[in-house]
Amino acid sequence: MSQLIGLTGATGFIGRSLLRQLHQQGYRVRALVRRPDSLRDQADLERISGDLECPSALARLVSDCDAVVHVAGAIAGRGYTDFARVNAAGTARLVEAIEHHQPGARLILLSSLAAREPQLSDYAASKRAGETLVETSALDWFILRPPAVYGPDDPALAPLWRMLARGVLLRAGPARARFSLLHVDDLCRAICQLLTQATLGRQLRCVDDGRAQGYSWADVAELAARLSGRRVRILPLPPLALRSAARLNLYSSRLRAAPPILTPGKVRELTHIDWVCDSKLADVLHQWSPQRQLETALPELPGWRQ
Repeated sequence: MSQLIGLTGATGFIGRSLLRQLHQQGYRVRALVRRPDSLRDQADLERISGDLECPSALARLVSDCDAVVHVAGAIAGRGYTDFARVNAAGTARLVEAIEHHQPGARLILLSSLAAREPQLSDYAASKRAGETLVETSALDWFILRPPAVYGPDDPALAPLWRMLARGVLLRAGPARARFSLLHVDDLCRAICQLLTQATLGRQLRCVDDGRAQGYSWADVAELAARLSGRRVRILPLPPLALRSAARLNLYSSRLRAAPPILTPGKVRELTHIDWVCDSKLADVLHQWSPQRQLETALPELPGWRQ
């Protein structure tokens, strides 16, 4: 019988892509979902109704699983408490559920490169806290730190690709900043490869698209210009304007139900000079190598083709 994988975050951009690859490779998947009617288009999926704050749902999620992949995460919030509720406390409950109900299962935690710089934002600090909780557990674990992840099924970045196709690149950070990128298909392939390993070795690794030294803003503009056949202008966003917009957004979010994404902490992340991966997954996962870089993936992204 095929292996049973427990999955959190299955309804998100990365989770849906991972779910598709897991099914393609013959895994059985059990997903934690908030709403019972979630993912009804996935006929072979076992759904557990609940969330990371529900110990009984977590117990049902991990029971009899060969491995658990923890993708769920909070990316918006007004303060550390909002982020930590999922990224730290939720991770702690999941670890506890595995230790108590399925101690032989391996755990793959999808973290973030932001966790490398926890002083920048509440989000980054909460992701680092989640990593620490996994690292101090007795489980067979592996932590992945991806940089910015993109793909054709992510509508959130469509405005960026649309502007880029029209010849405009908004630069949020300093001109000399560099950053790594990762296509969602390569990330999901890496996770699937980790599931095949005899042991995970309790390691933490960054995973990126293999481009040495990552990208600069000028690199992205040059690449887009070559693909579109038109000049791309880089328009810097003034740091003061970004910070002012973040403070206004944070204040106005108190009047709305939805937590804010653009906050002062997020601005510090966006303007950080170095988001290049400092460790490589390929060093320990020799069967895996990235297959997609921005140059080949850009024409497929939403917003690029009008």
